[in-house]
Amino acid sequence: MSTARVARGRCSSGSMPRSSALLAIPLALAGPARAEPVPGDRFVRLERGRPRTAALPPDTRVVALYYGASWCGPCRAFAPELVAAYPALRARRVEVVFVSDDATCRAALDYARASRMPWLLLPCDDGHRTRLRRLGAAALPGLLALDRDGRVLTSSWDARGTSSPRRTLRALLTETSARKDVPGATR
Repeated sequence: MSTARVARGRCSSGSMPRSSALLAIPLALAGPARAEPVPGDRFVRLERGRPRTAALPPDTRVVALYYGASWCGPCRAFAPELVAAYPALRARRVEVVFVSDDATCRAALDYARASRMPWLLLPCDDGHRTRLRRLGAAALPGLLALDRDGRVLTSSWDARGTSSPRRTLRALLTETSARKDVPGATR
């Protein structure tokens, strides 16, 4: 799989707390996961194309961080697949949060609008945005799933730093239905 350097990164082709509580996000992938709280109500969701303050749905069991950018062709190709899978993910109590690698808030919002992203967006002014961007590898697009305790369940990045978000999306659609902590799931 080939990767190309574009702008600041690489573009690659290949029970959760209630919303008023805190969402634990690990700050390091190596060794024991350390978590730092991120307010669960500090997100944005587009409503009729306009950003509105939103909260993590209270029934969320898994948070899938979607790393992407408007300048990344593979991100623009993957986003419609994630949009199409979003209802099935929500049925499995997975919430997606967009973490932009765009240089400006306007570019991130324009990409979210153009892609018709129905999920949560990390606000551009959020101090945790930079740390969350460091969680993922340089290759975009990326998908990183965290459990209710902030532990990494699955990641689209391999040891070389290349990303396979479609494989990770398939795993989320199948594995979350087999997890015992997801209501209605079988083991």
